[in-house]
Amino acid sequence: MSKSTADAREKLQREAQHDQQEADRAQQNAKTEQVAGRHAQDGAKDHKGADKGPRGQ
Repeated sequence: MSKSTADAREKLQREAQHDQQEADRAQQNAKTEQVAGRHAQDGAKDHKGADKGPRGQ
């Protein structure tokens, strides 16, 4: 009986380790996407809506 409990314990430990690895991978992907998102809108801005018409009217 101790063999089956040891196997079950090892299985639970492997599952927990696998879940932790998946969580770490997901967190790393989220950080990567966040950093990429910060720079997604960098560059020249056209400011098309800023001008209301000729000045001095």
